[in-house]
Amino acid sequence: MARILKFARAKSGLTQDQLAERLNVSTSLIAKIETNRVVPQSDTARALDVVFDSGELFQEMSAEARASSGGSQWIRPWLDYEEHATMVRSFELAVVPGLLQTEAYARAILRDAGTRVPDLDVAVATRIERARVLHRGEQACRLFAVIDEAVLRRSVGGPKVMADQLHAIVQACSLPTVSVAVVPASAGAYSGLNGPLALASVDGRTVGFLDDPLDGRVVEDPERVNALEEVWETVREYALPGRPSLELLMEAAESWS
Repeated sequence: MARILKFARAKSGLTQDQLAERLNVSTSLIAKIETNRVVPQSDTARALDVVFDSGELFQEMSAEARASSGGSQWIRPWLDYEEHATMVRSFELAVVPGLLQTEAYARAILRDAGTRVPDLDVAVATRIERARVLHRGEQACRLFAVIDEAVLRRSVGGPKVMADQLHAIVQACSLPTVSVAVVPASAGAYSGLNGPLALASVDGRTVGFLDDPLDGRVVEDPERVNALEEVWETVREYALPGRPSLELLMEAAESWS
């Protein structure tokens, strides 16, 4: 894809800056696509096809690249929902939510947690690219994330990676569309201990996602989605309010410094 994009851009007489402006993305994203460091999401691929009048060429190449290098097939339907969601509600028991992970943290997770990916660099870049849904201006996806305090205390990648990651979460919370709450260790046993979950609001309906060590699955049945929403609300009740959660995040970040 990188070679074809560079060829199409040069043939059209566009600089990276000009193409980025047409797509309403950053110039650095264009540079990363052209050096095989990022696989474009479907909306970016669709916009490339429009700019270059290339039918569905970039969309097809993007889908193939993500399927072969960006992760397991079972997560693809969820990522499509996530990309088009107006709101995502996420609970994580053990790791930082994917939409908030730094590059170094994502690399450590994908490298050390037994995740099987054909190309680590592409898998990391694809995961980081997912966060673009939080930075689409008026079209930005709202993120409500709840994390267990254990996420803040578990060393992933070492002290510097953890300090940078937690500072990045605090910075993300400055966005009007991002909210992160922490369930403190003092909460004891609660329903979230059964595992992580996510909910995405897409096209007027809600879908869920459950992950496990073998695979994951999208939940679309309304009754099962309602059950997940009940779990989500219960978990949120155990979380600290906004300001105390931020203070706990900042304290944990400093403890890794």
